[in-house]
Amino acid sequence: MVEVAPRTGEIKINYWRYIAFLFLLGLLGLGALWMMYSSTWGASNPFAEWMRKYLSIANRFRPGTKPEDNLASALRLHGIEKLGEKRYAVLFTVTDANGDPLTIVRPADVEIQLGSQAASRQRAMIDRVAPLHMMNQQDPVSFAGIMDYSGSMFPEDISAIETNYAAFLNAVILPFSGSIIKFNNTVNEMVGLTANKGDIESAVKKPVPLENTAFYSGIDKGIAAIQARRWMRFLLLTTDGNDNASSHTLDDVILRSRQHFVSGIVLGFGWLNVDILKRLAEETDGYYVYVPDSSELSKWFPKIAKIVNSVQVAEVSLPTDQGLPLSIEITVNANGTRLQRRR
Repeated sequence: MVEVAPRTGEIKINYWRYIAFLFLLGLLGLGALWMMYSSTWGASNPFAEWMRKYLSIANRFRPGTKPEDNLASALRLHGIEKLGEKRYAVLFTVTDANGDPLTIVRPADVEIQLGSQAASRQRAMIDRVAPLHMMNQQDPVSFAGIMDYSGSMFPEDISAIETNYAAFLNAVILPFSGSIIKFNNTVNEMVGLTANKGDIESAVKKPVPLENTAFYSGIDKGIAAIQARRWMRFLLLTTDGNDNASSHTLDDVILRSRQHFVSGIVLGFGWLNVDILKRLAEETDGYYVYVPDSSELSKWFPKIAKIVNSVQVAEVSLPTDQGLPLSIEITVNANGTRLQRRR
């Protein structure tokens, strides 16, 4: 038998390699987390959505996020009212290249065609164009504030929305009625349609737990609250645009909005796919603003209110009397830019 002497040399461990390996694993894990939460998966998965609120320290470092809006050089149709035999009122807003609304629009700069169908539209005679506030209508503006309290919303964004909401209410100079609806797993009407500004402000600040996201069902309830009102009707949506708990679909609420001329004005926050916000705003004749830094809300709420204050009403007449609904085509010359919209 041959005996082998035990090895007595010192075993060396390269700690730096292990540290570098663990560091690399950590970076890979953070990268995977970053990619998941910068996609819509993060809010379509209930557990991930619940976890998101604990990651708010990373809120200022969202990947690929830049302020974005569709306010510049925009023409939007907000409804049509029958004023009498052969006479109609067409509501619209129009903005300049800087996203500021035109407050004065000349009849000579507007062309409108109306008909029971697109193929049978007739050119209408423009009798006058005036801001909505000159129409002397009772409650000319009705809106539903749809507020997102899902787990994917960052607490600091929700706090900024609640704090700055009064800036919107105070900046709207037209008489208005509003309703506040908050959604998480369910849809909660915090206050029904009311002209009492104090009641609306109180409803905005009522606490609601952060849970899942019944976004589209919240929109549907908001439309139901205002669809029977006359003149300007809109939803003011504060959301990250994600949904995982609704009994309605995006197509459902867009169709209902279009049927009742309810415009969606969307303020988006957090990690999201802005395509959802763009589609909501575009297909409902509304506007969208993506606000990655909610401290900027003190600027955006009054800017949105300024557009609401600048709704224009074109009083027109047709050769023959027709009942509503009507297909509309409107063309406006906005400071030299020709804008067109059809519904």
